[in-house]
Amino acid sequence: MNYNEKEARRRQEDQDLNRALIWVGAAIVLEFFLVLVDRYYINYRTTAESINLALAFNAGLRVLRWASLAALIACVIWVALRLSKGRKAGLPLTLTAASGVLLVCSHVIIHFQDAGVRMLFWLVPAWAALALVYYLYQREFFLAALVSGAGVLGLWFVRHAGAASFYTILAIGVIVILAAAMFWMKSHQGRLIVKEGIKRVLPPDAGYGLMFASCVVSLAAIAAAIALGGAVSYYLLFAMVAWLFALLVYYTVKMM
Repeated sequence: MNYNEKEARRRQEDQDLNRALIWVGAAIVLEFFLVLVDRYYINYRTTAESINLALAFNAGLRVLRWASLAALIACVIWVALRLSKGRKAGLPLTLTAASGVLLVCSHVIIHFQDAGVRMLFWLVPAWAALALVYYLYQREFFLAALVSGAGVLGLWFVRHAGAASFYTILAIGVIVILAAAMFWMKSHQGRLIVKEGIKRVLPPDAGYGLMFASCVVSLAAIAAAIALGGAVSYYLLFAMVAWLFALLVYYTVKMM
């Protein structure tokens, strides 16, 4: 590797680190926002000032939900237009993810209240960890962890929203879509979009075994929770966390 190649690689690594740190910083800000929501919206006092503040939080969350939905739709269209022209879509993809995060957070808080806020306290750091994995670790582990995370959410929705709820079905749909994307990338040497100038998502020699296994494990866990009842999903959550830890250990050892 010559000097220019080393410099290009170093600059790319610095850019990836900066992007990962931006996501971590955003997660810290979002966690602080959740603390405020928990204090002044979920666990408000019965004084007039506290009730009025809780109502203001409720109105603000509803505005945020619709605003983030509109931003998400606009960003998705922006991404599609740029990719159709063979241009990079880094910024619109980042804004798409950010607006999606705000939409999920605002809707979960409004719909699930206290249980939703407690779940988001764990979910937001998990999103930050996924960003670190995406930029600084192995993409194979990122996709396997993403699918497993969708499985964890599916189990949570079975427990708190019901087996036949829209949220449970959505979680299953996300896993199926990710599995289909993996099959597509496997047959196209790691490319999600086969177009000149679009980078590979995975290296050509990527191993898909554990990624597909994560899809099967996630769907099997959700199916078991649906069949055996929502109470079982509580224990299956720990099983999915154990699966994620096993993936982390495997991919870390693989890098050595």
